[in-house]
Formats: sequence, structure tokens, C-alpha cells
Amino acid sequence: MKKYLGLISLVMIITFIILCFVIPQVLNPLPESLDLLLLLFLLLGSFLTAFFSVKGRLKTITLTISSFGMLVLFGLFIIVIGIMLFGNFGT
Repeated sequence: MKKYLGLISLVMIITFIILCFVIPQVLNPLPESLDLLLLLFLLLGSFLTAFFSVKGRLKTITLTISSFGMLVLFGLFIIVIGIMLFGNFGT
């Protein structure tokens, strides 16, 4: 089962990219909290499955792609915490 984790991670990150950037209208019927929860689950799930998959090219590719998403998510958290602590930037 562990050898398929790279493929599962690749499918999850492609689903995340499609739902988030290509056709975001699919998520409109969902409430805002479930929409964000689904996207967060897909991003974190793809990162964790890529992290625990077997070594190889597929692991490297999926871990690289999902790491970019995790870095963006981490940056957003830092910005949100900064706004909460110091007020809105630029005003």
C-alpha cells in the first residue's frame, strides 16, 4: 500500500489545483466553511501522503508540488497572525 501513496498524493494535489484554480464554481453550492475545509484537507492530505510514500521520482514530484502549497498556506497564516497582532498592514 505504501508504494501507491505517491500516486494518491498526486491525485489529491491535482484535485486541489482543479478545484481551487481551474473550476472553482464547483464549490459554490457548498457553505464557505466546508469549501475551505475541503481544500485544506486536500492540501494537507497530499503533503502528508507524499511525505510518507516510498522513495522515487513520483515522491519527489508530489512532495515538491505540495510543499509549494504548504509554504503558501504557512505564509497566509503568518500574514493573518500579523494582521491580528499589529492591525492591517499599509494603513
